[in-house]
Amino acid sequence: MTWAALKLWAKDEELRLQNCIVTALRKLIESGCVDINDDELVISGKLRPHLYKTKKEMRLVWQIMPETSVFAGEDTPKPIGHPDFCFAANTPVYEQYEYHVECKLVRVKRQGKSHDYCKYYVTSGIQRFQDGIYAQSEPPMGAIIGYVQEGDILLLLQAINDEVETQRLREIILNNSVQEKDVTFLHQLLNRSFVKLKLLHLWADLR
Repeated sequence: MTWAALKLWAKDEELRLQNCIVTALRKLIESGCVDINDDELVISGKLRPHLYKTKKEMRLVWQIMPETSVFAGEDTPKPIGHPDFCFAANTPVYEQYEYHVECKLVRVKRQGKSHDYCKYYVTSGIQRFQDGIYAQSEPPMGAIIGYVQEGDILLLLQAINDEVETQRLREIILNNSVQEKDVTFLHQLLNRSFVKLKLLHLWADLR
């Protein structure tokens, strides 16, 4: 079996993509341009130029495609999802690989509003990776960016994990400790039918 067939390239490339995303998130945090009332799309729009610039600085061969479409099959006519960012490139055997990134607000409920951000993080974020809508390429890899706007990070993590348990998914684990005014690393193991996915969670402290 060849090096390409073993997909040993994936680990190194995943780290490079993660470094690109984290560096861009740190630039976003340092810019101080995010307002507490900015919605998810507005923040992602502010992140986008930092991703492009960082990709160029790191000389990554990956393309960044915002709001791309994903399909259930190669000939499926209608898309089933639109990840906020997609990094696309060819594998060593010239197959197209897509690394999907979903973005979600991580915050307490807004006063007078019913929208539950912690529940939405799970049902419209994690669940899309669990169901195979996102991270379809082999081996499956992907990430969720959490824009932390308001609230205690550990309490928000507990609230999200409560919903994770309700949905019968594996717990989100804090890698080390919460990084104030920086990017906190978390991970979660998702069991699909025939493969496991280690989903990366990157929470940017924008408070």
